[in-house]
Amino acid sequence: MNRIFHIVDEISKEVNAYKVITTKINFHCESDADAKKIQDNITKVMLKNLEDVSLAKITYDYQAADKVVEVVIDEHVKSNGNMKF
Repeated sequence: MNRIFHIVDEISKEVNAYKVITTKINFHCESDADAKKIQDNITKVMLKNLEDVSLAKITYDYQAADKVVEVVIDEHVKSNGNMKF
C-alpha cells in the first residue's frame, strides 16, 4: 500500500489539485450476521468521523447470494493545507 501512495505522490508533485482516493474492499462473510456487523461498524465510523471533511463517502453493498459485502471508501486528500475542497 505504501508503494501506491509513493506513486501517487510522484504523479501529483507540484500540482495544485486535491485527490480523491477510492478504496474498495470485498468482505467474504461467513453469515448474514457478519454482513450486518460490517454495516453497523460503518455507521460507527461515520458517526465518529462526522467532522472529518476528507472522508467523502462510504458505500455498502451486500450480495446476499454470495455473502459478499462490497465497501467503497472515497477520501479527499489535499495537496497542501491552503486548498479548499
